[in-house]
Amino acid sequence: MASRVEGLDEKIIACAKNEFLQKGFADASLRAIAQCAGTSTSAIYIRYADKEKMFRALVEPAVSGVRELLERSLSGFDAQDDAAKKSNYGEYSDEGFPALIEFIYRYFDEFKLLAVCAPGNMYQEFLEEISKIDTQHTMGFLKLMSRNLPTSAKVKEGFVHVVSSAFYAGVFEVVIHDMNREEAEEYISQLRRFYNCGWKDIFGN
Repeated sequence: MASRVEGLDEKIIACAKNEFLQKGFADASLRAIAQCAGTSTSAIYIRYADKEKMFRALVEPAVSGVRELLERSLSGFDAQDDAAKKSNYGEYSDEGFPALIEFIYRYFDEFKLLAVCAPGNMYQEFLEEISKIDTQHTMGFLKLMSRNLPTSAKVKEGFVHVVSSAFYAGVFEVVIHDMNREEAEEYISQLRRFYNCGWKDIFGN
């Protein structure tokens, strides 16, 4: 069976990644991928129902991994008591972003596919998904921080979602613009400082 040919799955994945990166989703050819991998299109169809399923399989490790990383980091922060949250939220965030940057550069090609080559709204769906996770956890923290603020000064969930969406879209600009690791670290640090100043202004500290 084709699925038992040693190394074929890895060859197909490598050739598919290269084909999508070079030509984008619309112009990528399953025939060219099969030829590159030294196999047939039927062997590809055994593994993937169509070109979009193949593309989604390529980017899934990056998508699921960053989602799990974000959930784990934010849930860890939520598990602290209120006093700890108030006193070290900046430091906790500082600790989490190196791991995110490390993950992005481990799966740089996959994120490049997602951000630049994906069909339809796939990239927007990814940003929406991680923004929803971030918004959910952020709202819990903001309720804690704004307990003594007047109602008119409290931040609504819709605003938090917009800010979160814009922030993560900004983070993944490092992929879109092919920044090297050092450039990305400096850029994301500046991006975070910019957003943190806004939150500090809202809370008056």
